[in-house]
Amino acid sequence: MENVVMDVHHYQAWDQPATLKDSCDTYHSFIKANTENVKYPVWVGEWSLATDDCAHWLGGFNDGGATPKQTCNNWVDCPKSYLPAELAVDFDRTAEIVGPFGRGTDWGCIHKGKCPIDSTYFSDSDVNKIGKCVLDAYD
Repeated sequence: MENVVMDVHHYQAWDQPATLKDSCDTYHSFIKANTENVKYPVWVGEWSLATDDCAHWLGGFNDGGATPKQTCNNWVDCPKSYLPAELAVDFDRTAEIVGPFGRGTDWGCIHKGKCPIDSTYFSDSDVNKIGKCVLDAYD
């Protein structure tokens, strides 16, 4: 066969390893398991440094944090539209909760203009180290 590649995707957000070492080991074992017996070149089509599924919409439509193993407690102002003012449509940033709702939970939804992001379980420095482990595994 010509022009054939195997495309793999890995997201730590749903594994939610407990330690930095576990996180690095997970990437290495995932890539090894998905490459060592494949006769075609393997491409990593997409990946993310999300360390849990707390972030808004990460788990699906308005479903951030639908199945978190970590404590989802990190909120920021939701982003504003990048469109010109005459085209941009915004939501009510004073509303207690903004739907529509995904799986019936209000966790991942917008609350008073705030959106959930990754938990603080791993520090920025830890996430940087995880990123280096990912690149090492993929290399």
